[in-house]
Amino acid sequence: MILKILIGSAAIFALYRTIKSKKMFPAIITLGMIFAVVMVLFPVTTIQTAGFYVYCGFVALAFIYGLIAKDKKLPERIIICLMSAPIFVYWIWVLNHWHGNEVLAPILTVIVSIAGIIRNSKLKDELGFLTIIAVDAIAILIEVWIKAH
Repeated sequence: MILKILIGSAAIFALYRTIKSKKMFPAIITLGMIFAVVMVLFPVTTIQTAGFYVYCGFVALAFIYGLIAKDKKLPERIIICLMSAPIFVYWIWVLNHWHGNEVLAPILTVIVSIAGIIRNSKLKDELGFLTIIAVDAIAILIEVWIKAH
């Protein structure tokens, strides 16, 4: 329940940041992720599964945005790519029921997000979807920790 509240609050913050932003492509990515989060929080299993796939699609779109965003400097583009790629791999890994070290992906995402904060990256327009990705990684780690104890 607390993980759903955490993800939901990240989606609300992302919506607020999207309203303040003027860039269209980051807004589309953020709104798609918010839609996917709403689908995942819905109590029907088939809608939840579809929501995970929609979320994966928009995370992949965030990765592509990180590759093609010409108005961003290289370090900011690397942060976008290194935050979105591991979460995409994690969810594809989990949804296909593959076994392995899937906990490494959210750890990498959290480390890159901390590095972006320390570096004071100029990612104001992308803050909405990057917040959803970072909170998703933190929620995954909390869930793994809860299951381990």
